[in-house]
Amino acid sequence: MEVETNVKSRLTAHIGAEVAARIRTEVAARIRAQGFAIVSAQEVQAIVAMHDVSALQHAEFIGSWNALPTDEFLADGGKYRFRRHASLRLAYERAPQWIDEPYRPHWQPKTYNKLHGGVFRTFAEVKPATTANLLYRNIVSEFGAVFRAATADEARTWFVETHQFRIDARSGEGRPTPEGAHRDGVDYVLLLMLGRRDIEGAVTTIYDNDGKLLAEFMLHEPFTAMLLDDNRVVHATTPFRASGQNPERDTLVVTYRRNGFLQP
Repeated sequence: MEVETNVKSRLTAHIGAEVAARIRTEVAARIRAQGFAIVSAQEVQAIVAMHDVSALQHAEFIGSWNALPTDEFLADGGKYRFRRHASLRLAYERAPQWIDEPYRPHWQPKTYNKLHGGVFRTFAEVKPATTANLLYRNIVSEFGAVFRAATADEARTWFVETHQFRIDARSGEGRPTPEGAHRDGVDYVLLLMLGRRDIEGAVTTIYDNDGKLLAEFMLHEPFTAMLLDDNRVVHATTPFRASGQNPERDTLVVTYRRNGFLQP
């Protein structure tokens, strides 16, 4: 019976890997064709090998959004955003090599972020328990592989920044992108929806570099993702208001850049 179980487990893993590889290829093709891709929760779960993630790892990953400190750098003076931040490198040889970076402040030029650009923003770090979590690592590395497939030359190293966000509308309007429509100043962006509760609004829009509207949608289902070629499109999400007692929107944003981290 144990041998039979092991055979079934290996077969399931093999089929899962084949499905994930096919979906990665399809999603990369969508990014190349239009500069962005909206990826369903089912596709995301296949890409990140959700079947390998234990219920405890999943719960701890999602639960880490309950311990995000306030973002103290909002130029509008708001206290509606909570976040953590981390930096790492992904080097792709035979297998992706994960290299954690010592904490470095987040920096963007005003060219990309007219509201918060031009200053170093030192956020609380993503907790070690989260960076060690299998689901977190699979998300970052597997979408790195998707974006690598979307490039013409399959980038060898990604300089990656991850941002855990919670936007809260208990005290009024929640603003996911107070800077408005923008680029992040990187090569590719992953925005992963993890939770949306008791809110009205938060419509996401994607435009080309000439300002033409390419897509307008609302991310609802947990683990739905938006993938962007940051050189080809700009994006924004409208403010939202509370419709119940727990008005929150939780996302993981991961950016991938080839030529080092953004710095002055």
